[in-house]
Amino acid sequence: MIAKELLVQCLEYSLWASLEVLAAAEKLPAEALILDRKASFGGILETLVHIFQADRAWILRLEGNPHARLKRIGETITLATLKADWPLEMGRLTAWVRSQADHRFEESVYWRNIRGEEKIEKIYKVLLHAVNHASYHRGQVITMIKQAGGHVVSTDLVYYDRM
Repeated sequence: MIAKELLVQCLEYSLWASLEVLAAAEKLPAEALILDRKASFGGILETLVHIFQADRAWILRLEGNPHARLKRIGETITLATLKADWPLEMGRLTAWVRSQADHRFEESVYWRNIRGEEKIEKIYKVLLHAVNHASYHRGQVITMIKQAGGHVVSTDLVYYDRM
């Protein structure tokens, strides 16, 4: 059984790393943020938005909304939105994890992915997936920020642990 506190630490690390990357992105000119760099989600801002929307979708799914979508109709997300809302959404997710009995993480959660396919997976695996997904795309954003002439501090877990 995976320890609840390990899951909490992983989620807190993921938020910290996302905010570090976001802070680096804020130092770039607006045009550098929206330039299509041919990455998974185009450019810097769109990739950050994707990470945020995925994090938000997971908490909604775990709270019992299996049909939660990544994008909300008519929603516009800016760096300011991310800075304000990301801590709130990840705080909800961390609070949800803390509120669960240890055995719950071995239980399964059902959801529909972005293609409408029905999925089911153990909760602890979904939480670890969310952290890994964010790390993967943050790496892409870090590369794009460096290509734009920016600088990002290391977001490796060992640096988070040293704070």
